Amino acid sequence: MERTRNSWKCPLFGDLCDLKDKILPSYEDVMKSYEWTRHKLKHERETKKEPTYKEIEAIVVPKLIEIWVRSSIPTVEPKRVKVMLQSYHLKCKNLLKSHPKIPENKLKEFRLGSKVLFDIAACKCRDLLQCACPKNKKIPLREHNFITDQRTARQMVIGGIDVCTTKQITRSLKRKLLREKSASNQPKVIKVSTEILSSSSGSECTQSDCEEPIQIQSRASSINSESTSIKTAVDYALLSKTCDRFGVSDRAGAAIASVVLQASTSQVIDKNKLRRERKKTREIITLQQNESLVPALYFDGRKDQTSTISEKDGKRYRRRILEEHISLIKEPDSKFLGYITPASGTAKCIEQEIFNFFMNKDISMDGLIAIGCDGTNVNVGKYGGIIRMLEKRLDRPLQWIICLLHMNELPFRHLFEHIDGTTSGPRTFSGSIGKELENCEKRPIVHFQHIPTDLPELSTEDISTDQKYLYKIVEAVSTGTFPNDLANKSPGKMSHARWLTRANRILCLYVSVETPSENLITLATYIVRVYAPVWFAIKTHPCCKDGPRHLFKLIKLTRYLPTTLKNIVDPVIQRNAYFAHPENLLLAMLTDSQPHIRELAARRILKARSAKPKKLRLFQLPEVNFNASTYYDLLDWQENITEPPILKSVTEENLRLFVAQKGEGELNLLRLPCHTQAVERAVKAVTEASATVCNRTAREGFIKAQIDSRKSMPKFDSKKDFYP
Repeated sequence: MERTRNSWKCPLFGDLCDLKDKILPSYEDVMKSYEWTRHKLKHERETKKEPTYKEIEAIVVPKLIEIWVRSSIPTVEPKRVKVMLQSYHLKCKNLLKSHPKIPENKLKEFRLGSKVLFDIAACKCRDLLQCACPKNKKIPLREHNFITDQRTARQMVIGGIDVCTTKQITRSLKRKLLREKSASNQPKVIKVSTEILSSSSGSECTQSDCEEPIQIQSRASSINSESTSIKTAVDYALLSKTCDRFGVSDRAGAAIASVVLQASTSQVIDKNKLRRERKKTREIITLQQNESLVPALYFDGRKDQTSTISEKDGKRYRRRILEEHISLIKEPDSKFLGYITPASGTAKCIEQEIFNFFMNKDISMDGLIAIGCDGTNVNVGKYGGIIRMLEKRLDRPLQWIICLLHMNELPFRHLFEHIDGTTSGPRTFSGSIGKELENCEKRPIVHFQHIPTDLPELSTEDISTDQKYLYKIVEAVSTGTFPNDLANKSPGKMSHARWLTRANRILCLYVSVETPSENLITLATYIVRVYAPVWFAIKTHPCCKDGPRHLFKLIKLTRYLPTTLKNIVDPVIQRNAYFAHPENLLLAMLTDSQPHIRELAARRILKARSAKPKKLRLFQLPEVNFNASTYYDLLDWQENITEPPILKSVTEENLRLFVAQKGEGELNLLRLPCHTQAVERAVKAVTEASATVCNRTAREGFIKAQIDSRKSMPKFDSKKDFYP
């Protein structure tokens, strides 16, 4: 057959040639090689029969993979390479059918796109330093610059044999072979109990009686202890989770574990082994804890100092940047879902990142019916808040659950600023009371005037140290007797963000001043009579159905204040009266102890359900009635009433059954918490992980490993608390 230059040309790519072994091929190079192989096979045959696609593929694909193997970059499976080749070949074939009629600009665009790398690397991560691929698919660190160049400028080529790298690989293989050889030569270990030793003490057993030496170890004696090599099974998953929980480094964890192991065996682990096991454990926990449905999403965030890895002059450096982190929690289980890093703190950006998080994790938003957060304007803006934007995206209303603990703090905060002045710095105050709070715990306890209060009964075992202190010091101030053990305890660290510890310190200052000022008495009285009782009422009954009752209690307890101070407190309560909204009030009425109140709530819910509004309702705070005698009189019921989104899926029959029996049943979601303390704990965990771990995926695994460890072993005060 005639072999002319024109007959070996492709209308799309021009002159044909085989693959070059010095560069990674582009799509154009692969198709040129394909056509070149086709012509070659056709020329070698005596007949004019065209070679089949399978015949050409069987030659081109192995050549292509061989070039990538020479570059030391892991590739995808050959099956995937064949699919990629077949797909692009079909695209070229369809284009050739209308080749003479193709516009020049379209043909130019196609040729430009064909010069892109025919990328069959197993790792497609953009940021190779933050790659989370399995070890066998990772691109070696020494090849990062090469693969980046091939995916962009394509100026580098594959060189000859790298002598230094070859020596390193050879030494590594030798060490591996030596370890395998020494492991195969180890004598077999037989564990014999003490009872067997005592029963066989009269007989003798020599090495000639056995084919292999027997090593016996008991608590009483050890035979041939110097030559014995006993392998003890180490639970690396438990060790990894415990190290993550207590913030132990790889080096320290490996050293501690090796010392314990060496006491009974000759086994030792190094920091690299522990690092690999910690990474493996985090990945397993993350995969096991994937969610498919989230009924209620709670979120909160802060800016954290985040550890990252940067590369400069071929070297990797660890540095810290300031990054916004929004923690996401699933309720009612208080399960940590993960966190997002929005580019800015705007509501639009955060809402988009939340939606992207759900999509990337394959979590359906169809079952989302409630959302919880604090009352900042970014979250609860009437027109442009995060919750409102999520409602618009889902085209349905959500149950607004705004943290009641934050609502309880805000009147106290404004009252303190009105009486003592604002802060004068990140750790300092402008008023006289604020200046004395820093060292108040060092003052001796003096005789003080007791302040009566009505604290709810509460078990202090399951609350934090600061809350225990507040409960006990309020009891002491209300009785007038201060216990000695409480005087030796710390009221908590001084922080502008920690209003609970500020309340502790104000009471600590009150009991240590012989003649307290009027301002100090006013603040201490507010804490004892209002702040603490409402706080512990929320902790005692934390469900969203109890939210309106807590709001009513706060309003009722503040009525003792003079008019000047009411003018400070009441506007703050009005701005944060989210639980006075009809959607939340109806939940409380539906669980009321009085049957006629439950029946009234059911009638109003069914009436609102039958109304069927044409457009998405706008969540507006109602005008609160501060003179109400009961919680369900907090608003004017003549306004437009909408059905609580939580009850959308509850049928009329089940609703009436609930009213009659006052049982939970279908209304289990009424147990959603009315505060966001679980999110606050997640925010703290994300802050710690951000400073410790660099990779985003590793951070989530780090946090989930800590949570899993605390779940299996809540505390470790004695040996009975340890559950391996």
